[in-house]
Amino acid sequence: MRGISGFLFAIFVMLMAGGCTGGPHFGDAEGWSASQKRTFERILAHDEYASLCGMENLYTRYLREKDTRILSRLLTGYARNLANSCIDISAFEETQKARRKKKIHTEYRYYLQDVSVSGILSQLRAGKTIEEILHPYVPATSLFAYLLRRYRIGGMSPEQTLKVRMSLERVKLMDPDPEKWKTFFIVNIPEFEVRFFENSSPVLEMGVVVGQKKWQTPVFGADMKYVVLNPTWNVPDNIARAEEIPSLLKKPGYLRRKRMIVLRSYDLDSTPVDPRRVNWRRYLGAEWKKKELPYKLVQLPTKGNALGRVKFMFPNPYSVYMHDTPMKHLFKKNYRAYSHGCIRLSRPMDMLEYLATRGYLNDDWKTVREKLATWKLKYVNLQKPVPVHVGYLTAYADGRGGIRFFPDVYGYDRLMKLKKAP
Repeated sequence: MRGISGFLFAIFVMLMAGGCTGGPHFGDAEGWSASQKRTFERILAHDEYASLCGMENLYTRYLREKDTRILSRLLTGYARNLANSCIDISAFEETQKARRKKKIHTEYRYYLQDVSVSGILSQLRAGKTIEEILHPYVPATSLFAYLLRRYRIGGMSPEQTLKVRMSLERVKLMDPDPEKWKTFFIVNIPEFEVRFFENSSPVLEMGVVVGQKKWQTPVFGADMKYVVLNPTWNVPDNIARAEEIPSLLKKPGYLRRKRMIVLRSYDLDSTPVDPRRVNWRRYLGAEWKKKELPYKLVQLPTKGNALGRVKFMFPNPYSVYMHDTPMKHLFKKNYRAYSHGCIRLSRPMDMLEYLATRGYLNDDWKTVREKLATWKLKYVNLQKPVPVHVGYLTAYADGRGGIRFFPDVYGYDRLMKLKKAP
């Protein structure tokens, strides 16, 4: 008897330990406990994370059969849709390829997460709550919570509902690292706006000019690492062929007025080339469309420089950055898609001063102003990188109950489709 009592006591201790530490879990054959089932059934019934897409038929089957093997498939699929969106990415990529063939410069980067089926089911059997299992896949930015809340409230027109839902899905595709959403910049392309957040609170906001429909600002994320004062503009080959070479052929003295020089590379220490000795017309021929030009146009620091007095660099494959501009009149317009992809700032000096005075730069504000006054090319590093998120949200919710809607500048609301049930 004493041995049996000791055995029962040991079982009791094991059960208690399992309940407190996530040890052995005694659910059904699939590992589902009654509380886990109730929680996930509630989430599915209300689609609380807007991630049931493409699984509606499977969910209907579960309601009919109540088979927890189906519930397990729903759980892993729901986590995958929460992590990587309900957008049919394969179909969208085909659309993007077709647009590029039409000479539309368009790029969209997805931050896809690895969702392990075995890992999720192991957590289920270990007694993790459904919220704990799904938590790593919930977008780290508060934008997701704000948009989700507004989406579930409803009461919007069909067009507004689409904007909220597609913005919600695009937030799912942004960088999932929580550390990237504490102190950061976010550029919202359709809003023509950039905001700077410190400790998740907005501290600076200004208007921007973004890329034209044919020269779209890419959607991506990168880290701002340094600032360039009195920048030169290294004219990209495609812009040189499309705009600058035709202009210099038509207008005598064009390069002199623009304070542009011709080099054999973008190295400012290289010897300038006399533009009168270059047969520019040949580089407009079909055979040069995809070749690198042997001559580079560089605009020196000047009041009329296309990049203004400062540019903020977050190195990326698209050669996109935020910068000043002499074309201040564009900020009086509501529609501001006029650049070749880079992001022009309405108040770049305010951004520069804020970063300098708040200790984000290696130089203080006094030193930065002294460097600006030289009218010579200067570099200033950031103390540590600051994330920059370039997003595409045609609906923006600020967490105070308000929501604003913006034009679908690049057509992503129309071109991105939600997954459909098979």
